[in-house]
Amino acid sequence: MLRELRAAAMDASGTPGRCSQGGAAFPACTPLQGSCGFKSSDALKSSLSSEVCRRVRKQNCEANLNSKKSAPTPVTRRFASLESTPANGTLKPKKDLILMKEKKKQKTLEKEIRALVRERGEQDKKLRALEEDFVKIEAKLSAAVQEKTSFLANVACLKKQLLELTRTNEFLKSKLSEDGMQKKMSSLCMELMKLRNKRDAKEKTALAKQENMEMKLQEVQRNLEHSKGKVAQLEEKLSATERGKAEEKSDTEKLLEYITELSHVAETVEKYKLDVAQMEETLIKKDQDLEILRDTRKTEEEQSSELIKELNERCQLLQQEKEKELSETREKFLSLNAEIEDLKRKMCLEEQEHQKLLQKHEEVVSQLQQEKESSASMHQKLLEFQDEVTSDRRLLEEELNDTMNELSKLHAKEKKAEKLVKQLEQEMKSQALELAQMEVKLNGKNAELEQIKEMHSNAVLQIQEEHSNTLCKLGKSVAEFESYKKTIAEEIHSLKLENTSLQEEVANLKKIGQDNLQLLQEAEKTKNKAKEECARMLLEVQTKLALKEAETEGTKESYLAQIAKLKEKLEEQTEDLKRKLEVERSRKTINEDVTSSLKEEIKTWRNLYEDLHNKTKPFQQQLDAFEAEKTALLNEHGATQEELNKLSDAYAKLLGHQNQKQKIKHVMKLKEENTHLKQEDVDIPSRRVLITGATGLLGRAVFKEFNENNWNAVGCGYRRAQPRFEQINLLDSIAVHDIIHDFQPHVIVHCAAERRPDVVESQPDAASQLNVAASGNLAKEAAGVGAFLIYISTDYVFDGTSPPYKETDVPNPLNLYGKTKLEGEKAVLENNEAKVSILLVMNLS
Repeated sequence: MLRELRAAAMDASGTPGRCSQGGAAFPACTPLQGSCGFKSSDALKSSLSSEVCRRVRKQNCEANLNSKKSAPTPVTRRFASLESTPANGTLKPKKDLILMKEKKKQKTLEKEIRALVRERGEQDKKLRALEEDFVKIEAKLSAAVQEKTSFLANVACLKKQLLELTRTNEFLKSKLSEDGMQKKMSSLCMELMKLRNKRDAKEKTALAKQENMEMKLQEVQRNLEHSKGKVAQLEEKLSATERGKAEEKSDTEKLLEYITELSHVAETVEKYKLDVAQMEETLIKKDQDLEILRDTRKTEEEQSSELIKELNERCQLLQQEKEKELSETREKFLSLNAEIEDLKRKMCLEEQEHQKLLQKHEEVVSQLQQEKESSASMHQKLLEFQDEVTSDRRLLEEELNDTMNELSKLHAKEKKAEKLVKQLEQEMKSQALELAQMEVKLNGKNAELEQIKEMHSNAVLQIQEEHSNTLCKLGKSVAEFESYKKTIAEEIHSLKLENTSLQEEVANLKKIGQDNLQLLQEAEKTKNKAKEECARMLLEVQTKLALKEAETEGTKESYLAQIAKLKEKLEEQTEDLKRKLEVERSRKTINEDVTSSLKEEIKTWRNLYEDLHNKTKPFQQQLDAFEAEKTALLNEHGATQEELNKLSDAYAKLLGHQNQKQKIKHVMKLKEENTHLKQEDVDIPSRRVLITGATGLLGRAVFKEFNENNWNAVGCGYRRAQPRFEQINLLDSIAVHDIIHDFQPHVIVHCAAERRPDVVESQPDAASQLNVAASGNLAKEAAGVGAFLIYISTDYVFDGTSPPYKETDVPNPLNLYGKTKLEGEKAVLENNEAKVSILLVMNLS
């Protein structure tokens, strides 16, 4: 009820305005404390009248109920004590009669007000319709006037044309002869007749239009006169309604004063309600903050668990890399042992060959030269192996430094997590302080409520005093005074009810505050539990990290011990090789001495042979005789010769030749192929190869192999580019274009890739750019130069269920690294299908 009355009062106390309809102006009253401004809108008037009717009906019902009650309320007792007179018993029936009369008057007034409001609405609608018709008729009039003016202008133009034609006719008559003039006059007369006919037709149409427009104007004027009469009647009715409204204003002003008072009370109540709503909003915000803190704690726990998982994965990757490096070192040791065994075998063969060299002096010299070259190459291989071991050691040290840096980063992240926990504790403390402040505010609001109660009691006392004053002044209007008293009693009763409702709301708010305090206590308990869990988790993480550090230290020590053992073995092997080289050098010196002595003997034998040859010249005939005897002896020994031929054929078959001629041809072919290959090796430096990722293990091995085969090789690197390699960022397409077009390689071996799975998972965009985009760009540039591209892929493009794999197997990568390598294969084939080869590097151990 209070809200409805307040809404009616707000509607009544609108902005001042002026209503002008049908030429009459009605000024609106400015709303002061005891006045109200009437708006012209029908909805506002109907709402106000309905609210007043409701208010009067409710007052009458409550008055009847109060009159039926026998026991008086404390408020009525107080007023009875103040207003007690000896003629109370005689005044009651008079009061009832007055009340009944007032009720009847109010009902009749309400009915009249409703009827007037309805008539006013209908009149407004009729006036609006008439105004719209008037506007339409005026528009039609303006259009007709415009058409009339246009027709008049056309008639004037035609008249001017007639005058000009008559003048031209007269001029032509004066100039031309009678014969020609007659013909021309006839033609001109015909034209004039046509023009006159046209003019007559246009004049007829114009006259018809003028008549139509005049008829329309007459109808419009009649409608205007009729509408003016209606407007005059409506103005008279409006004046009558205004008089009735002026009478109604005096009646409604009192009601509006009462409504304003009620609106003030309702505003105070709404203020309290707004304060309560604000308190509820603050409590909701605090709950939301607590939920946000819980979410942040959960996210931090998830982040810490993810960090632990990443650490475990990195440790596993380090262990895998360690196992790979151990397998690589074992393979290297096996290869070295195999090379040493090969060297031993070669030494045995060389000893056998030395024994044979004693018989063949010329072959010994060539074999000695070959041995020198092989020893020099072995020495170079040893030096290169030492360089590779040192570079591998540097790489291992760099990777260990990287792992240490990552561990330091993890420690920093743990410190950040501890700081976040401290910040959360501080925020919880600040929230507890804010809750205490909110409790203080609640206490202040309770004090304000008590003050308002006191003010209310004072206001009641003031109202009682004013009521007594009005009794003194208005003794004649006792009926009005009693009605006013009843209304005040009802107001007091309603205010008491409101006070009780407010007290109940305050009690509810206190309960809500207690519930919120309990919730906060529970939240603090949960927070403490969460802190304990976080501390426990942090301790577990710290213990795990300590264990991981201990494991890493153990692995470091084992690596260092293995490296020391490897160094010792290498030193021992180098010492053994040095000893063997010294022995070989001593043997070479002995062989050289033997060869020199043999050469001297050969010279002496040559001299002796020459002397013998000179001496045996006179005995040539005897030698011929001996040859004849020899042929005879050979004929005698034909059977022995056949047996020798059979043995030689069997020996040739064992070697894979049918006879000695085929063996000789095969040996000649081998010599020719060797010479051809040597000639090709002379042209090898013109063959150029570009190797990406030459700073890695695979790239270094490929670079070394091409260099050993006399290729003009150029290596590329980015992070650990040495002086012999070119430092290039493969993501820079301009730099890649420049180096390929400057070097013009015949072959490009693409070894560069992001092969670390943890880095690929943590930085997927960078990994895809290097493994996919850079590979596609390199294939495009290779196609532009006409180079053959070798793309190094991996067995991670398969799921690892059935190795070894073939070209026909369907790829199924399980991690992001394998997916990026598979996408790199597709990008390479899309950009350069003609000259591309994809090599899969598989771990078969």
